[in-house]
Amino acid sequence: MKGKKTSAKDKIEAIDDENKTITYSLFGEEISNDYKTFKGTIKVSDKGSGGGIVKWTFEYEKNKKNMSAASPQSYLDFAIKVTRDIDAHVSKCLSHN
Repeated sequence: MKGKKTSAKDKIEAIDDENKTITYSLFGEEISNDYKTFKGTIKVSDKGSGGGIVKWTFEYEKNKKNMSAASPQSYLDFAIKVTRDIDAHVSKCLSHN
């Protein structure tokens, strides 16, 4: 079963090159109806075989006026898109070396 499409804007809050993490905040009218705050952190860990593992963590606070708000699961499309964009960027960088 598919949920309704929602749009949100994102802003990079923090980049930590040493720990290979990026933290985003999501905002906009639609997301603000459901959440007081919504952040996603992506962490990339190196694998010994030259690949990597991507881990997402979501931190959110639902608006008290809308406690029946959609689950953060509905924002996984955003996480998947960003992960694919990062993979494409890294692959492109590696192919130029």
